[in-house]
Amino acid sequence: MKQYRKKILLILGLLSLLVVVTGAYPLYRYLTHDRYKVRTPEVEPASYEFLADRQGLVISWKYVNHSNEQEANEEPLEYTSAIYGKRYLSTDSKRLIHRYDDNRFDVKNLSWGEYWKIQVYDTSQDDLPRKEYDLLKAVADYDSSYFPVSSTYINFVTYNGQEYRKVVLQKTGSHDRKEVLFNMETGKLEDVPKELGVALENRYTYLFNRYTSLKNYYYNDDFIDNTTCLNLSQSVIEQSSDWLLREKYPKAYELMSKEKASLYFLTNETDVKLLSDIFSLLIPKDRDLFDNLTVYGEVTKDGKDHVVHSYEEFISVLKPKEELSNVR
Repeated sequence: MKQYRKKILLILGLLSLLVVVTGAYPLYRYLTHDRYKVRTPEVEPASYEFLADRQGLVISWKYVNHSNEQEANEEPLEYTSAIYGKRYLSTDSKRLIHRYDDNRFDVKNLSWGEYWKIQVYDTSQDDLPRKEYDLLKAVADYDSSYFPVSSTYINFVTYNGQEYRKVVLQKTGSHDRKEVLFNMETGKLEDVPKELGVALENRYTYLFNRYTSLKNYYYNDDFIDNTTCLNLSQSVIEQSSDWLLREKYPKAYELMSKEKASLYFLTNETDVKLLSDIFSLLIPKDRDLFDNLTVYGEVTKDGKDHVVHSYEEFISVLKPKEELSNVR
């Protein structure tokens, strides 16, 4: 009889444990995942290589931690959201319980587990040292009556030698918005200088692959069109086996062709020489970049197409860089 009672108690104990465990997982899932309406997982460089005297940087990315099976299956990861300048490159990660522009968001009353972090990498050093900043704290220090909006387009801005990423703020309990600048060196928010007017991207990096005859070489139905970094589509990769990049920078070529890596142009301005040096690597090694190159009228001084055969000819027909930033 005692043995029978022991078995019954053991079974009841196991059943109780099962109930606790099965009930605990949904609670754990809710607390760590489901209750967050906005989630951006943290990424970090998986591998990288500098190009052309550090004028370019190729990075493949990976998730820091996998929060679900879908993320685990997305590697190699195609990440195109980095905001960067000549020296600093930044990513962000967040978990927020309010959706996008929900004006109930209050940085003074955050829920447990909420965060919005910005990771900044220093590309002036070989090992890409990383700093992490708390954006929600930076907003609270700037003006705690605002919250950062997570659904707006974010771009790079440079002013007086400083490098920034734009942040859009909205008034808690209101629909009023304003743009501010996140300083990637200090981690602080600053007002947009009056001289800038609006916080727009003021460099032009897609000159060759949009407004010359190389457009036909790079563009196709599955081309990944990013305004400041370059990612290669499969059809472009298939015609890249004789690129100079493969010969001079085999690691970078491997990352771009097999690991979905992005190419970043490390400049704060429209640097035509830098762009030409890098795009010279992205064509067959026996071909000159300016050999019979057609420059489209959208970017020429007289608004007409021109065929050029040298860098000097190219520069002579091109609009000044101040005007190029207005071409979209």
